[in-house]
Amino acid sequence: MELVTRPMTAGDAEAVREMHARCSPESLRSRYFGPMPRLSDRVIALFTNPAKGVTFVTHLAGGDRVVAMSNLMDVAAGEAELAFLIEDDWQGRGLGRILLRHLLNIAPGRRIHELTASVYSTNHRMLALFKAAGAILPRGAGMVVDLRMPLDGDQFHGDQLDVFEPSH
Repeated sequence: MELVTRPMTAGDAEAVREMHARCSPESLRSRYFGPMPRLSDRVIALFTNPAKGVTFVTHLAGGDRVVAMSNLMDVAAGEAELAFLIEDDWQGRGLGRILLRHLLNIAPGRRIHELTASVYSTNHRMLALFKAAGAILPRGAGMVVDLRMPLDGDQFHGDQLDVFEPSH
């Protein structure tokens, strides 16, 4: 099954809202750190505003059902926060690795030198994924771990992120 990853547009709003509706409360909480039953027009506008960053949607080739979205949201000059939301049925299939690699490839072209991410300390899969990509995990973290990932051109440690990429 081929997946396509491309920048989100305002026309994707309903498909992204439908993907959110298919996600479990736990998946939404892991992404937004609180309840997010429906994305407001304001949040959709943020995701589609190139001055604020870039959001990608991933969908099945030939269709419009969004199964994941990934964000690189500008925080400061040269710094962006990355985040993912993957529909529950697509979790555990390696899509997170693909999306992370995609964002790492996109970041330098956006003049990003450091990525940040916030992850629950109990989200071991995401922490392992970011660590494999070279993220710096702080010691003595609380419930939420704030990661830093300086981009040094050598983000792919070993073959842990060496997987195919979706078309874009």
